[in-house]
Amino acid sequence: MGMLLPNPACNSQQGILPPWVRAVSYALQRIPTRCPGKARLARWALGEVLQRTDVVIDAVSASFLVPHLSEPVAFHLLVNGKYEPATDECLRTLLKSGDVFVDVGANIGVFALMAARIVGSTGRIMAVEASPKVFPYLVKNIELNGLDNIEAMHCAAVDFNSEHLSFWEAPESKFGMGALVPQFHAAPCVVPSRTLDELLGLAGIDHVTVLKVDVEGAEADVFRGALRLLRSFPAPIIVFEFCDWAEARFTGRRPGDAQRLLMDLGYEIWRLADRQRGCRPLCEPLVEGFEMLVAVRSQIKCAKQ
Repeated sequence: MGMLLPNPACNSQQGILPPWVRAVSYALQRIPTRCPGKARLARWALGEVLQRTDVVIDAVSASFLVPHLSEPVAFHLLVNGKYEPATDECLRTLLKSGDVFVDVGANIGVFALMAARIVGSTGRIMAVEASPKVFPYLVKNIELNGLDNIEAMHCAAVDFNSEHLSFWEAPESKFGMGALVPQFHAAPCVVPSRTLDELLGLAGIDHVTVLKVDVEGAEADVFRGALRLLRSFPAPIIVFEFCDWAEARFTGRRPGDAQRLLMDLGYEIWRLADRQRGCRPLCEPLVEGFEMLVAVRSQIKCAKQ
């Protein structure tokens, strides 16, 4: 969004993992994710390799240039071939050729790149990432995989438009945790902010099939800036993160506010695992713990409003 950002290089020797590491990664990816002791085995086998920075990982859905191998996103891509397998599986079941997927908090592009291959040339992807450090990796990974159906947007998706929003970066070893609140004893940087409705209007997108939101506790801000989208017909299916402590960090907020907003708009919300098992939706917002959630607004409710 109008900012010059550093461009990570992946063509140097630093970006290439040794053949033995790629072989270990391939072998580890063949072991079931839930196998007891797998992560411990991986850390033992890879050792100091996990301290490497700016390296390319060959995962299941794409190749990824990552800032630091020890960070959870990169580590899981390296040893499992996927990050958050349940979320990955859910998105794969919801998307098809020609669909539109919006990823708010896209990070290095893990879900955006996977979705881009599913929706194909007739579909569209919008990937929104606020972190000035992480955004260049998102752009590089789109280029690395030769994908031309992804539009990457460098801004924070909140409920107002500004050129001067404070943002707190995370260390490289925690590169997925940049936030809109103070953290890690870091000084804030400044990023642009846009409402999601504004971004979609500028891109000429009038319908979204699936919206994924993972923004370290600021999910309610994203939703407040997307009321036109959330009230649209047909409404998008929303896959989003709930983390009690992340939401509680925001002054004047309560854990569960993002869920309350969606419920007020007529959405039903499930724990991701519960919806996959065919369980009933939540009766009340979750206020404790950590969960990936799925929100669906029925076509009947959409038509009545």
